[in-house]
Amino acid sequence: MRKVMRNIGAILAIGLGATASMAGKDGTPTLALIGATAIPHGTRFQGLPIGGLSGLDRLPGGDYLAISDDKGDGRPPRYYRLAIALDPAHHRMHVRIEAQQVLRDAQGLPFPTDHPVVDPEAIRHAGGHHVYWSSEGTWNVDPARRVQPAIYEADATGRILRSFSLPPAYLYADNRSRGAASNGVIEGLAVGPRGTVYAINEVPAYEDLAVDDGPGQATRHRLTSFDPKSGRPLHQYVYDVPDGQYSVSELLAIDDRHFLSIERVVPFDSRTGVRARIIVSGITDRTTDILSCPALPSCPAVPMTRRVLLDLPQQYRGVKIDNLEGMAWGPRLPDGRRTLIVEADDNFNKDQLSQFLAFAWRGRLVTTRSAM
Repeated sequence: MRKVMRNIGAILAIGLGATASMAGKDGTPTLALIGATAIPHGTRFQGLPIGGLSGLDRLPGGDYLAISDDKGDGRPPRYYRLAIALDPAHHRMHVRIEAQQVLRDAQGLPFPTDHPVVDPEAIRHAGGHHVYWSSEGTWNVDPARRVQPAIYEADATGRILRSFSLPPAYLYADNRSRGAASNGVIEGLAVGPRGTVYAINEVPAYEDLAVDDGPGQATRHRLTSFDPKSGRPLHQYVYDVPDGQYSVSELLAIDDRHFLSIERVVPFDSRTGVRARIIVSGITDRTTDILSCPALPSCPAVPMTRRVLLDLPQQYRGVKIDNLEGMAWGPRLPDGRRTLIVEADDNFNKDQLSQFLAFAWRGRLVTTRSAM
């Protein structure tokens, strides 16, 4: 969702990696745009407007899940089942809404629609008919009215079955000097091949910022792995963002050590487009586990590797880039290339798009880190 970012700036990043875009042997981009489309503003399904699409995942049968970040401001929090068809030869794609599922609390009751409670931001298939979804919760100075961020597992009816145990950096404390920043928590959620769940905070926790932070300086986020059975955190790693203008809006597992993520600049002007980039990052044997670190400035750590896979300026190949927040694997093409589907959140704003972009992935992934 669109946010006015607080000034997050320089934290001394150990060994920031190179950020040149990855390319094939012939110099062409590793990710090639093969399709773009959007759901027209005002489109409705079962009486509700389609919008706020903030997370995306592909089901084993080929359909997709897309979660809406509607918070209960007159409409129920919900997610959709989509069908997405690709026509790479003609650079076309088509998105069709198949079904809609209202999210429910642990008692099986729909969340209230007269005030915000949860803030859905990411969704992943959890096996069977279950899903994982994340909420940024609702910050309030009154603890009694505060709803903490969460990662939930829900069944096919949308009912919450359980919640994960989140580290302090993902929880609200005072929204000033400690804990998570309001509306800046878990927008990135991933599931690895072995079922391990991963999450990353959109902007750093307050205690992870250096005293002399300035706008546009490097920031450090926390990427956490969770045991899917117990819901408890296993490990945590530093994920560097060399330019603090960018926040992290999505996470997708390549395997259990490598990830794709979306970083985009906020705030932005929806009339001119959004600057975004797709990052490939990795955990190596040298990457430091910082799960027990109370504040990153006091814990020297080797961060994850990172490299820009594709830089997306406000206009890319004739397409205005919108507020990218969802990402999922697509089908393999006849030539063997893997596809990647990226989705934008329109914030229910007529000047933005519920946009879908399709990329073909050429070549293999290599992540490196250069010394400072």
